[in-house]
Amino acid sequence: MRRSSIAATVAIFATVLSMSVLSMGAAVATPPTGQVEFKDLTRSQAVDGLSVPIHPGTGLASGSYTVAPGGETGWRDLPGAAILSVNKGKLTVHWAEGCSAKDYTAGQAAVVPAGTYMVANSGNEPVDFYAFFFDQPLNGPKPLAEGPTAAAPANCTGATAVPSGVSLTTPQIGTMAAGMFGNGATLDIAAGKDVYASYLDISPGWSSGWISHRPAANIVSGGELSYVMARDGKCDTSEKYHAGQAFYHPAHRHMAYNEGKEHVILYTMYFDLPHEPPAPVIGNTITAVDFTQAPPADCPRLR
Repeated sequence: MRRSSIAATVAIFATVLSMSVLSMGAAVATPPTGQVEFKDLTRSQAVDGLSVPIHPGTGLASGSYTVAPGGETGWRDLPGAAILSVNKGKLTVHWAEGCSAKDYTAGQAAVVPAGTYMVANSGNEPVDFYAFFFDQPLNGPKPLAEGPTAAAPANCTGATAVPSGVSLTTPQIGTMAAGMFGNGATLDIAAGKDVYASYLDISPGWSSGWISHRPAANIVSGGELSYVMARDGKCDTSEKYHAGQAFYHPAHRHMAYNEGKEHVILYTMYFDLPHEPPAPVIGNTITAVDFTQAPPADCPRLR
């Protein structure tokens, strides 16, 4: 994982493109201001496709997992969809339904619906993967790592498994808020497209400028993040999320900012990125977020 302060780099990138836009007589983009520390968590190609309904009031969980050689999680009931993005090694996902198994190597992501699964490492090196889990119980055990295992599936060869060699770091969970887009929304994850997760430490006073971005699931673990967007012919500033909340955003244009006195800590997974090799921090960010947006005509606010 790489860490970077992106404000200056993105500002230069956006300014160069803004000058190009200006030369064509169009509006000026609004580069970000303030400080943000940024860290890549994972980028991989979704092997499977899935439509994931967004359910306000449920938990959105994430974390970085390592499975030692020969290790396995035991059989686990997952109440919602999971995205397991492999950074290192070969991950094997066993499905209880149909007693099937599938391997995912570094640079690939397993996208699985709700059900009973076992995650294992049958290789000779540790497996590292970063995961997001939808529809989790708010006060329940951490997925794949804690709590009781599920009953072994009947008639599956080698189905009985005792958890071993699984570790979890930086676990996060937030209550999915209805927000501006959560009620009745569906996240469509396309097979063959990339998923990308990042960590942001956003300083007080920071603003993204006007941006557009890919669909994203987010967990706020510190501070309060505010948004402004054009809505009904005016600037709508009602959208805010605080520590302990999670939220879903479809692809759209808005401006994010930290108007509080605390740092905002944000864990985000973006979806529907073009498939390409993982890039350094700035490269992945630019693929997921377009910082060259100009203010919309019905909301000319710059910061």
